[in-house]
Amino acid sequence: MTTIERLSAPDHEQVLVWRDEQADLHAIAAIHSTARGPAVGGTRWQPYPDSDAALDDALRLASAMTKKSAVAGLQLGGGKAVVIGDHTAKTDAQLRSYAQFLNEIGGRFITTTDVGTTTAEIDQLHAATPHVVGLSAALGGGGDTSALTATTVLAGMRATFEALDGDGGFAGRRIVVIGLGKVGAKVARRLAEAGSRLRVADIRADAAGQLAADIRAEAIPLDDALSADCDLLSPNALGGILSAESIPDLRCRAICGAANNQLAREPEDAELLAERGILYAPDYVVNSGGLISVAGELFDWPPETAQAHAEQVYDTTCQIFRDAEAAGITPAAAAESRAAQVVAAARLASLPTH
Repeated sequence: MTTIERLSAPDHEQVLVWRDEQADLHAIAAIHSTARGPAVGGTRWQPYPDSDAALDDALRLASAMTKKSAVAGLQLGGGKAVVIGDHTAKTDAQLRSYAQFLNEIGGRFITTTDVGTTTAEIDQLHAATPHVVGLSAALGGGGDTSALTATTVLAGMRATFEALDGDGGFAGRRIVVIGLGKVGAKVARRLAEAGSRLRVADIRADAAGQLAADIRAEAIPLDDALSADCDLLSPNALGGILSAESIPDLRCRAICGAANNQLAREPEDAELLAERGILYAPDYVVNSGGLISVAGELFDWPPETAQAHAEQVYDTTCQIFRDAEAAGITPAAAAESRAAQVVAAARLASLPTH
């Protein structure tokens, strides 16, 4: 039996729960806003401890996607889906059921890859639903979105160093990269090419060691990475690592990385970072390359248009730092204000006129 249930959540337009007993699928889709266009967000497939944890993740990530779209200047809204289960044990029946869920939601939510989902699976879903993006090049899509995400993270890093020292260069900078997946590994390689003094860490110590050998970096234990003495710390794995417990141990001058929801609490942890004198580049500002990539697919942009849009993250991040300094607030608060103004303007424009 398949069931769909509507939940209420503050500040979200729609939250839907899908249960398919026969396929053994339990999924949640959170649509935060469609004020600027259809809600776009990845599908995260992982073994959450319970439904409440999965729902909380979906709500937080959907809200972040709205802000990411708005700050990046994209005519898209924000949403997110989560599937409770082992991503290494997906079945064809589960993917077919999930496609049915997307069809039930309709075009209000369009999904793509995230933790635990792959481009090949998006291609498979596309055979049963039009509401996916991030297809492989073979199917006319943009393929792997990690390249543009690395581009926007590096643009954010340049802006961060510019704000710190008036020099956005990477040569000689002491940088620690945590998380060496598709994005983190690309960021590390490009920093190494630019002459950074690089240390890398990952939950897979062997992968960290291999990459370090390839790019002449230093691999360090994951447990030591957050407290490593460096100019810039770059979190590129899962979120929530900047908290009241971890922030006092930080020994970096700045933070800029691709991980979503790096702050365990907002605005409290952003304020703790500011009190420590650590400059924080808001994650959804600097990791927007993946969203820009799929927007290019949705809007049929040529590659150079998507690339130029991604490179604009440098100017956006610089402006957010300037706005924060002028207002005496944290960069996180400045980015939040910018996103809220963009979404509010879209909602106002959509109201009927008399």
